[in-house]
Amino acid sequence: MRRKIDKIHLFIIIISLCIISFSLSIVYAALGSVLTMTTSKVTQSALTWNMGIQSGSITGVATGNITEMECGTATATTSQITGVKMKLTKTGDKCTYAFNLKNSGSIGAKITSILPTKPQNTTCTTATSSTLICGNITYRLRYNSGSSNIYVSVNDIINPNTTKTVYLTAEYTGADAADDIFQNQFGFTISFGQK
Repeated sequence: MRRKIDKIHLFIIIISLCIISFSLSIVYAALGSVLTMTTSKVTQSALTWNMGIQSGSITGVATGNITEMECGTATATTSQITGVKMKLTKTGDKCTYAFNLKNSGSIGAKITSILPTKPQNTTCTTATSSTLICGNITYRLRYNSGSSNIYVSVNDIINPNTTKTVYLTAEYTGADAADDIFQNQFGFTISFGQK
């Protein structure tokens, strides 16, 4: 009788182990299907830094007494725009130079400093980093247009793959002088850092 009971116990144990084994294989298969990951080729792009002023020669656009004034050209480098051979004759005369701040990289940028360059042989006072007053001529660095009130400022953000048009204007803002006003080598240097 004892043998018969042992055989029954052995049979129950074997059946139980089979059921447990079968259950574990189902659970494992279910987990395996949940945890299985198919990976495809992954391309990781390195972050790039490419921020600055687009280089080139920019012809000034004259507004005012255009038959007697000269705007000449301005030269842009990656960090500086400098105007040369400008002559204004009457109050309201203005030369406007348009150029681009371009972020071609994948990292956001911000303006860290703006340094005005005073014209040669001229006494100037700086109102802000984006405004330079030299005698009867006021130089301004602005966005949107040559008459906008949105000035280029330190901490301005230039997002990745973004271009912002900036205007350097030179305007005769003082009283008319006996002679034409001639100024040379005026400009601004703009420095950039990571956002």
